[in-house]
Amino acid sequence: MRLVHLALSLVSLTLLSACSNSDKVEPADLVFSGGHIFTADPLRPQASAVAVRDDRIVYVGSSEGVEVFVDERTRQIPIGDGLLIPGLMDSHTHIFMGSFTDVGVNLSHADTPEKLQVALEQIRDDQPGEEPIYARGWQNHLFPKSGPEAEILDTIFGDRVVILQSVDGHSTWFSSRALLEGGVDESFPDPEPGVSFFERDPLTNRPLGTAREKAGNHIKEAFIPGDKAAYKERLISWLPRASAAGLTSVFDAWAGAPTEEEAYQIWQELNARGALSLRVFGAVRELDDADIIAERFADYTAQYSNSMVRPEAVKMAADGVPEGHTAYLLTPYVDSSNEDFGKPMMSKAEMKANIETYFAQNIPIHIHAIGGAAVRQSLDAIEAARAATQNQTVRATIAHMDFVHPDDIERFAALNVTAQTSIQWAARDPSYFNIGSFVGMEKVENAYPVRSIMDAGVNQSFGADWPASAYLSTYKPLELIESAITRRLPGQPEMPPRNPAQSVSLAEAIIAMTRNTAIQVGELDSLGSITEGKLADLVLLQKDLFDIPAETISATNVAMTVVNGEIVHEK
Repeated sequence: MRLVHLALSLVSLTLLSACSNSDKVEPADLVFSGGHIFTADPLRPQASAVAVRDDRIVYVGSSEGVEVFVDERTRQIPIGDGLLIPGLMDSHTHIFMGSFTDVGVNLSHADTPEKLQVALEQIRDDQPGEEPIYARGWQNHLFPKSGPEAEILDTIFGDRVVILQSVDGHSTWFSSRALLEGGVDESFPDPEPGVSFFERDPLTNRPLGTAREKAGNHIKEAFIPGDKAAYKERLISWLPRASAAGLTSVFDAWAGAPTEEEAYQIWQELNARGALSLRVFGAVRELDDADIIAERFADYTAQYSNSMVRPEAVKMAADGVPEGHTAYLLTPYVDSSNEDFGKPMMSKAEMKANIETYFAQNIPIHIHAIGGAAVRQSLDAIEAARAATQNQTVRATIAHMDFVHPDDIERFAALNVTAQTSIQWAARDPSYFNIGSFVGMEKVENAYPVRSIMDAGVNQSFGADWPASAYLSTYKPLELIESAITRRLPGQPEMPPRNPAQSVSLAEAIIAMTRNTAIQVGELDSLGSITEGKLADLVLLQKDLFDIPAETISATNVAMTVVNGEIVHEK
């Protein structure tokens, strides 16, 4: 009997040991605890602890519950008075264009004629000699409707090729020598009158110095410096600043380094050696027939998709911008003597046919549309293409959407279209008054109706469009989040808010740059919230944004940024 009891005891011990081993939790690499966590997950919006193992979130819950994930190898990170949020995702930006031009003198900071004069003289002094000069960022509000003239550059730079792109990226300022080298004179034809054109003297047809949209591209291609190596070097130098701002993912809406394919090659090269510290969802620009673009999208997807990079959408353009009177409006420009509504970049029939081509192959689209007529035409084309292809789920986004007619707001949700907005533009900055003089002050006051869009159940995302802008050129997500709440420029509480009825809450603003952007790019299963099983993209802020004045949000430091479970920034 004693042998039987001994055998039974050994069996019991073996079973208990097996159960104990099966219940043992594998330790985490990182544990955040002891503070406020905003998850952006509607099923569990708040928590006080998160555990990360390898590249995944393995626990979201209480500080007590996370203790089983801790051993001597686990790095424990106290949240304290800070705030842990999902990795911030920019829904529309241009990281090659931005990093390439974000060196030296930044003309976007020159918001008065005096500051611009000083900035231009500094550029001249910094670049002596006869080489062509290229810079970006001059503010539209400093000049009349016809834009800046070549003679200003000639006075400062002499007989040199000078090419300066506007802050919004839709106009270019040329010196007289640049126009001469490009053969642009009274008889030179505009690429597309009313859409892409040179501003001219109304009596002589002489080009004045400003080109709108694609006009003058042949000059830029001939003289703007930079090759693949230069673009790669400047992107690498910018990536740590992006991580320090809390950026973990971007949708790059128009990449070139200097070509589109070279941009994808650089992303792929950096990822292969572990040097790409944020995720890139890329675009394929619609610069050819839709069938060719669809084939290119498939080729890029096959060649360049990896854990950190993939093509996401075809980038289309419905119109331009109001500063150049190339935005397509529902009502006429108020400063024009004729019935000038602007013109669409493509006809209704062409847009519908192109979108049908993409939807039939399950290719997402991302459409630039500023004016109300451009937004409506885009919605009409998407509606027709969904009906023709019976594809109701392929992703579609309309970007910027400055002017949206109230009748069109509910159509976004009905057509499964993401509304994408550069919300830092929704302030009464100098561009507000400049654009208002073109389109009407009531229209410009009511621009960016993001509150109404969210209330209609539309997926609303935020992105900076860096370096393009109406006024404030920024890549920093916290500046967008603050502007979404205050409807002012970041850090300027004395500025009157722009249509404050359209402001959003802090939680909604964070969600617009996390969960909603993940929906836009089709990654909600893996990104956009702090949820068990998702990829570990996290941002730890030094202050709890919910406990500080909204106008101080943009001044908050990012203490740590995590991508794929790896710490890519630590302050």
